[in-house]
Amino acid sequence: MDLPSQSNSSAASKRSALGKELERDSLAADLRLSLFISAARSFKYDSCLQPFPPDFINNKEKKIDELNGVLDGLAPLKELNIAELTGPHLDLLHWILCQQSNPGLRTVPKTDFDSVLAKAPCLASVQRPQQIFEVVYREDAHSERRFRENADQFARHYAYHGSKLFNFYSILNYGLQQHLNQTALFGQGIYMSAELHVTQMFAPTGAGWARSALGSHLACTALCEYVDNPAYVKCQVESSSWNDIPEKYILVKNNELVQVRYLLVYGTNRRKTGTAEVSNNNPQAVVGQRQLMEEGQTKRGEGTRSGRCTRWVAANFGWLIAGAYLLMLFGIGHNPNAHYMKQMFLQKINHVCNALFGRVNERGDA
Repeated sequence: MDLPSQSNSSAASKRSALGKELERDSLAADLRLSLFISAARSFKYDSCLQPFPPDFINNKEKKIDELNGVLDGLAPLKELNIAELTGPHLDLLHWILCQQSNPGLRTVPKTDFDSVLAKAPCLASVQRPQQIFEVVYREDAHSERRFRENADQFARHYAYHGSKLFNFYSILNYGLQQHLNQTALFGQGIYMSAELHVTQMFAPTGAGWARSALGSHLACTALCEYVDNPAYVKCQVESSSWNDIPEKYILVKNNELVQVRYLLVYGTNRRKTGTAEVSNNNPQAVVGQRQLMEEGQTKRGEGTRSGRCTRWVAANFGWLIAGAYLLMLFGIGHNPNAHYMKQMFLQKINHVCNALFGRVNERGDA
């Protein structure tokens, strides 16, 4: 048996498949890789980097440092010389972009943005995404088949779902899961909203891939289709006993009734200048946030707990802003959404201790 010949044949086959994938839609490949890297760099990689590349698991131990070392050596996809790819770089790129390509991603032309956003029209003015990607399922995919079976007797609607960037790699591969919601103020379920600006509060900008054509930092929101089965779908209506759910919020208690159809992506590029970081969108906010992280990382003697604290502050910057907004509401007086905001914020605070010690495995999103 000619093992070197077989190895060369396998490498050539991987290069060919990778080349076809990049030629088909390089921007969609860029997003898939960016979501993978965001999950790999997260302090919650053990739960959000699912599935985990098997080549980096040894005796059930995930070799995350070795994985990130390989990721550090990847060139931008637009500059990638596939013919020269070898070893772990070729194997990892092939695994991410080719073997994990179901469901698929397709870049939506900017001329079609309005028709996509019209599926869940917003009353409030919102920023248009830089890119929209359609999530494409095979007809025989289990999640798509179950969704269509449930949709036979009920109407379908669209709503938005926001989450941290590092969660979207597992969301893309496994869909939204009702048992993973960390807040769960009204019970386990998938929290969505008919208004894009509401879900954007739960979708802060996070670090993606520094060499991405989409931007080094991304924010991502899912546009989902759901089956309106009243046994599992709750929202605020006048005749409902579920009026404690805030207006414009939708709670789905069965993940088979929800499919992610589009990903709305907002990208920025940031570069380091000394100890500060500059963004092409919001320099002041980014500098303040980055300084919090870097100050915590440069202090000696604080160990892992301090590092986790600064990473948590960076990952939950949006919630800190929401807390300030909540205090403003209390100062103004009664507001119909104040009680809900209070509960959300207090429950988020309850998770701080767990986050500091690395025991949080669930997602907090809506």
